[in-house]
Amino acid sequence: MRLSDFTPQRVFGQASGRGSGSWHEDFLERARLERERDDDAASRGALAAYLVARVIDRSLEGTATDEDRQAYNWQLESVRRYVAELDDRRPEARHLEGILDALRVIGNAYSPAVRMALTAFAYFLEHEGRLAEALDVLGLAARTHGPAIPALDFPAIALFAGRLNRLQARFEAATAAYAAAEEGALVVGDVNARLVSRLGRAHVMRAQGNLPLSRLTVEGVITEAEAEGLTDTLSRAYADLGHVMTVQGDRLGALRATYEAFRLASDPLNRMRYLGDLGVELSDLGYYDVARLAFGIVVASNTSFIVKTNARLELMEIESASGNRVAFERHRGELREAAGQMPPSMAIDYRFKAGVGLARFGQFARAREMWADGMRLAEANHLNEWYFRLERVSQHLDDCAAPVVRAEAEAPPAAIADLAAGLTAYAEEAMPA
Repeated sequence: MRLSDFTPQRVFGQASGRGSGSWHEDFLERARLERERDDDAASRGALAAYLVARVIDRSLEGTATDEDRQAYNWQLESVRRYVAELDDRRPEARHLEGILDALRVIGNAYSPAVRMALTAFAYFLEHEGRLAEALDVLGLAARTHGPAIPALDFPAIALFAGRLNRLQARFEAATAAYAAAEEGALVVGDVNARLVSRLGRAHVMRAQGNLPLSRLTVEGVITEAEAEGLTDTLSRAYADLGHVMTVQGDRLGALRATYEAFRLASDPLNRMRYLGDLGVELSDLGYYDVARLAFGIVVASNTSFIVKTNARLELMEIESASGNRVAFERHRGELREAAGQMPPSMAIDYRFKAGVGLARFGQFARAREMWADGMRLAEANHLNEWYFRLERVSQHLDDCAAPVVRAEAEAPPAAIADLAAGLTAYAEEAMPA
């Protein structure tokens, strides 16, 4: 990879070199949906984000003539007035104000201040589960570098883009972004970014069903991260190994790997993500009370939309399997309200688990509707494994026809008992009485 290859187009495609309002259609769609829900404040916020993105476009395109400059200044001032009327208690409004303030002080979008404000907004949108919007804004931030992104900045931008594409099941784009990140990291000698890019590609392999290659890739990263003393990357790699081992059926091995990830994690978001994963694995092994504690901590935390929603999905599953109709319906209601923000794989998982729960409580027709909707989503997003799983469960409805009141697991091996005790202590510390 040559230095001249560090371009926005390398990560975001050829469209990132053109000024086009059609990029920002996801903001307009959110504005429409919020208006239909009679949430005027949220609708105006989404429209404001669209307007800010358009004024950034205009600044990046340049103002070659006096007429262009007058038109740009009028557009900027109009957008500033619109944003100033938003409820500044909303985080989105504060992000938009910060972008416009940076743009006003510098005079154009080709500046570190504008870039930092846009990148912070992209992280906020990811935290809220608005992944397509986050990718859109990240593309704008990358363009503020000009024709070429500095070599040292390129891997981080490509990794962010890879993650956002992967979470939307845009696997081809994700793989291309991760490959670009790895190539860029090799050029600048960034070992950590190189290893993280390989983990990203392993994520894609796992999602597409190539478990042996995914596991081989992750284990290679663990070996190298240990040798380099890269603790955070090592934590992430153990978490990924736990995911692969879970799918392969090695539940105890998965639990040990995920606990190692949890133990090594220093980032609060990752810590909650791994705690959620531990909850899944504990539930699979029969430690339901400890799993509920783990998921409860995650749901009550200030972590990302995706992590919290995954934890609530698992709580809904535990309660339906345990025959707790009231708790099941409470979680299902919360998830139904959030369904519009879910990325494809999560949206399908919600329909799968909600359908199973409805069938367990005798609501067979509604269960089939949920699964049929999930199959349509899976087909549209090329998630073949999900499609066949939903097809199988809809053909064997009797397998989940009634709640199964599950007993706690028998006395566990000493190592797993110690792990469960440690998680219980952590839960008591994180959620004091």
